[in-house]
Amino acid sequence: MRRALMFLAILLLPVPANSQSAATHMVEVLDMHLAMRAALRAVEVCNEAGFQAGASVVDRFGVEQVTLRSNMGGAHVAETARRKAWTAASFNLPSSDLGSLAGPGGEASLAAIPGALPLAGGLPIVSATGMLLGAIGVAGGGGGENEAKCAKAGLDAIADQLK
Repeated sequence: MRRALMFLAILLLPVPANSQSAATHMVEVLDMHLAMRAALRAVEVCNEAGFQAGASVVDRFGVEQVTLRSNMGGAHVAETARRKAWTAASFNLPSSDLGSLAGPGGEASLAAIPGALPLAGGLPIVSATGMLLGAIGVAGGGGGENEAKCAKAGLDAIADQLK
């Protein structure tokens, strides 16, 4: 248990580059129009594959920027997509990479973190300078592998603007 808590602390608490803390921090933020374009493209790609999906984009802090759902998408897709995006932004990793931490055999249990959803379909959005801008999550797209492809299509739709 102690090892699990230390592991979570390392993941969740960034180490400062120097010993002094600045009073303010400069961060890049994802433009609302890019968030909408990414979510729309992700939903379109899932629709083209025959699925009624939802996509959500959150900012670097996990706060929802936009969530879109296909007209016939199930009631669960919006919240599930948002949670996948939140998970990817919170850990700055694809949500599928966290699955090994969620089960009994993992170093720590993500079940103890409210809102975490370590299923495929959530991807971080990173600027050209390497700064985390947020994340996109997709649900209702026929399973994690396909949902990750839809999320990637959303990222590809805004890649030129992130350069």
